[in-house]
Amino acid sequence: MILRLLRSKVKAGEEARLQRFVRDEAVARALQIPGLLSFQPAIRSTPDGSALVTVSTWSDFDQLAASARDLDAPVVLPSSEPMFFDSQAEHFELVIGESRAMPLRAGKLRLTRIPIRQNVETAYYDAVRRWSDRLLDTSGMVAFTLGRRVTDRHDEIVAVQIWQDDAALREATGSDVDLPMGADELSRFWAAEPEIEHFDALMSTEPRPNAPAILLADDQRRYVHATPAAARLSGHTLARLLTMRVDDVARAAERAAVPDAWERFVANGSMRGPYFLERADGSEVEVMYSARANTPWPGAHLSLLAAPGDDRNLDTDLDIDRALVDAGLVARYATADSG
Repeated sequence: MILRLLRSKVKAGEEARLQRFVRDEAVARALQIPGLLSFQPAIRSTPDGSALVTVSTWSDFDQLAASARDLDAPVVLPSSEPMFFDSQAEHFELVIGESRAMPLRAGKLRLTRIPIRQNVETAYYDAVRRWSDRLLDTSGMVAFTLGRRVTDRHDEIVAVQIWQDDAALREATGSDVDLPMGADELSRFWAAEPEIEHFDALMSTEPRPNAPAILLADDQRRYVHATPAAARLSGHTLARLLTMRVDDVARAAERAAVPDAWERFVANGSMRGPYFLERADGSEVEVMYSARANTPWPGAHLSLLAAPGDDRNLDTDLDIDRALVDAGLVARYATADSG
């Protein structure tokens, strides 16, 4: 599998249009591109203007090449090309990266380059897997991806972390975000000090504080987005949910029936009723859900959940429309009120 880093400069005055494009068009397109596993555009201000980095992962290089007439041009954002100039892409072998992440949340993207000493690669990757797996369940990290390429006979590593917000990143790094993470466990493998960059993740409209429990899954039932309320309800962190499928949160006795039920749901376009979630600790909780297929984009399927005692109304399409706005997945729905 392939990890791709595309760096571009954003033309002056195009930042707001780029934000709208990512929210309204880019995610829908990404879900339809063969071989594209995840992508995350992020931006930062520089003395020369705004700089964009787009991180994407692909099932193989052939599918990446088939989607790009020019490997240095945007693949997921082709109709936005007039917003950019001076684009350059780098390609790495994807070593770690289970998340089906899409740019649906505010957050911070942290990019770390690490030269690795010779003859320690296998031990290094094993140590990183253990270290990063703990972070998925114990921190505010949303996703972790690591790629490698060989330069001058040693591995050059690029590690990508997506964080819920600045506060989560600062807590994890002890408030000094410019220090490399995992030094106690990993620094013995480094050939030189890591280089660190930070970007602000391009995201949809900011979610409201009372955003409801929402889970979005793709056509393969892999979760591509979850709200904090869904994480609390399921007992899984956001980062862990983005490595899971619909089947994984169904209670064990009902998992075998999930594929058939999923096909009926997508064919019918909607489904409502009670459902048992198996939480991270193995306990079960009954929820009410209202699901809509191909919402808010084709290839993304939404479930709105209400916990026991939650008086949220799930009976109408308007309830889902309002929930999408509250969660920041859309700026405004046609049937949503202005509040």
